[in-house]
Amino acid sequence: MKLFRQYTWVVKLVGAALLVGLAIYLKFGNGEDIVIPFIGAAIIISSVVRLVPFVQTQKSDLIKTLNIIEITVDFAIGLAFILVTLLTEEGLQAFFGYLLGVYLMLRGSVHFFGISTKDENSDLILYTYHIAALIVGSYVFFTGDFTPAILINIILVFSIVTSAYLSYDGYNGYKLYREHKTFHAEEVKQPTVEKRVPDQEEQPQDRIIS
Repeated sequence: MKLFRQYTWVVKLVGAALLVGLAIYLKFGNGEDIVIPFIGAAIIISSVVRLVPFVQTQKSDLIKTLNIIEITVDFAIGLAFILVTLLTEEGLQAFFGYLLGVYLMLRGSVHFFGISTKDENSDLILYTYHIAALIVGSYVFFTGDFTPAILINIILVFSIVTSAYLSYDGYNGYKLYREHKTFHAEEVKQPTVEKRVPDQEEQPQDRIIS
């Protein structure tokens, strides 16, 4: 495990390269046919992951029911993103923005309703995320012109920023790795000084005269 931690910088650098490569492919390749199923898969996975732990830990039947309904709708939206894109030539077209807006607004609304009844707790990150979900979801839904191309540009910017952070973190990890290797090599090269134990002089034994 210790050996693996020494090479985490490799994972970070590879992840940075993959992020940038994927973003560039989405931008200049056939990205629209990929990004919509990708978003759909992300929605489905997050919905499935949330379901069982939430039902087991939430005590309020009202909040539990509302979240189960929301998760069901989220799952249906994610499934529509995947199936409609893969099985039809027309795709979702304008419905992509409307469905994404509904997903974001529904997530934000259910979250803040749970907070208002004091049956749910929040923190700064969750609070900021759900405020953003309400604002962005409302904008996406009511403008009606949010397209996968706009989403790809957002992913491209996010990927570049994240890749820059991973690259910097990977650089620091590699620097520490090299310092550790250099220090270890210097220790190996240093000659070991053996401490010579002086021979113990034989003490004259008392002779017993009988």
